[in-house]
Amino acid sequence: MSITKVLAAGAIFLAIVGCKTVDIKDGKIPDGYLAQAKKIEGVYAGQFNGVRGELVVSIEGNRPVVTYRNSQGDDILNNNCHSFFGNMQKVFLKGSKGSYELSGAQFEFNPAACSLMVRGREMTIDFKQTDKGVKLNLTVLRELQSRQVCHWNPGAPPNIPPQQVCQWEQTPYYLYGTFSR
Repeated sequence: MSITKVLAAGAIFLAIVGCKTVDIKDGKIPDGYLAQAKKIEGVYAGQFNGVRGELVVSIEGNRPVVTYRNSQGDDILNNNCHSFFGNMQKVFLKGSKGSYELSGAQFEFNPAACSLMVRGREMTIDFKQTDKGVKLNLTVLRELQSRQVCHWNPGAPPNIPPQQVCQWEQTPYYLYGTFSR
C-alpha cells in the first residue's frame, strides 16, 4: 500500500465517522475556530516514543505553535535529531454541519538529522476531552515496510495451468505519544 493509499484510507475513515477535514493556508487558524483552538493551549505532560517530556501548545496571533521539551532538550525524537514542528496543515472536525468541534490537527514535521530514521513529514495530534482534562495523542510515520505476498491461481484445466500471482504490500509503522493536562 502506497503512502497515498494510506492517507486516502485515513481520509475515508474520517468521513465515515462523521469528521470533516479543513485544509489550512499559511498555518493560520480560521477565525471561526480560534475560540475552540484556544481551549487546547497549555503545557501537557506525557511521553513520545517511550520518552517522558512536555508538549507545549500555544497560539501566537492566530497561528498555533507546538514545541516539545524534556531534560535532554527540545527534540521530540530525543536522538539529537533537532526535529521540530512546523505550520499547521489541516484541522479535523467532528459533529454535524453547524456544530463542528475541533478533534485534531496535522502539523508539518521536520525530523531534521533523523530524516532517514523517520519517514513522516506530518505529525498528527488528536484532541480528546476527558473527565480529567484534555488528552493529546500524537502520531508520525516511522517507516513503511514492503513485502511481497504471493498466492496461486488454480488455473482452468485443461488449457490454463496454475499460476503464481504476486503483489507488493506496504505496512505503515508509527511512533506514538500521549500527553495530558
